[in-house]
Amino acid sequence: MLTIGLAQLKSSFTNKQKNIKKAISVIKECKQKAVDLIVFPEMFLTGYALKEKAIEMAEPLDGPSLNKLCQVAKENEIGIVIGFPEKKGTQYFNSAAFIQKNGMIQGVYRKVHLFEWEKDVFTPGDDDPLFTFENGKIALMMTFDSGFPEMSRIYALNGAEMIIVLSAHVVPYQIYHKIVMRARALENQLFLVVVNKVGLEEQSVYFGESAIISPYGDYLNKTDHQERVIIESIDLSLVYKTRESLPMKYLENRNVDYFKKSRLCE
Repeated sequence: MLTIGLAQLKSSFTNKQKNIKKAISVIKECKQKAVDLIVFPEMFLTGYALKEKAIEMAEPLDGPSLNKLCQVAKENEIGIVIGFPEKKGTQYFNSAAFIQKNGMIQGVYRKVHLFEWEKDVFTPGDDDPLFTFENGKIALMMTFDSGFPEMSRIYALNGAEMIIVLSAHVVPYQIYHKIVMRARALENQLFLVVVNKVGLEEQSVYFGESAIISPYGDYLNKTDHQERVIIESIDLSLVYKTRESLPMKYLENRNVDYFKKSRLCE
């Protein structure tokens, strides 16, 4: 069993120290509840709507903010996934770090599908990494990524048992959020976990509704529009049981020849 915590929180815009302090408080609370992995929203470290400020707020993977969180992960023996603006050489990315319980950064996911102002600041990621955690295979995505079913299908074919979506989703797009997240879980018959921000930031309202969705597309846990942490224990073996028991074997019955002839990648 994997016990996961979703930190549905409001970021303090451009105040990294305040956000780190808030994250540490939540991490310590989750440790007391035997949480294995705590997940924070997209760009939680700085706030999302940075635009050109992202350049000055960005840090490398070995920067002071992530170093501090790595230390906290090790002290509390808890995994952390957190969104932040990353500087790598002369490039900038909308990234998520995956920190193991031993305080080591296993890797980073860099957002592939950039949205609106992000295209003016960030470089799109070009990788689809899988992270091993507590013997489970976990993939990461961010808000806009979830609207591209090809991406989650690639993860499923590569062996992902859970997709975690770090989100910064705003009003009035709640219906998109509800339909797309459940669809990605159902069509790939895996767990999908989405953690969204809440509150007002630079004239945008983040609506929360973080959720844990089963391979059947059902909500195992879902929250509202307030700051809170939801915790759920997940049996990842249900992924394989679902794929065996349901007649809709989407992965097994793909017409590969059809896709080879299609214009999907043009």
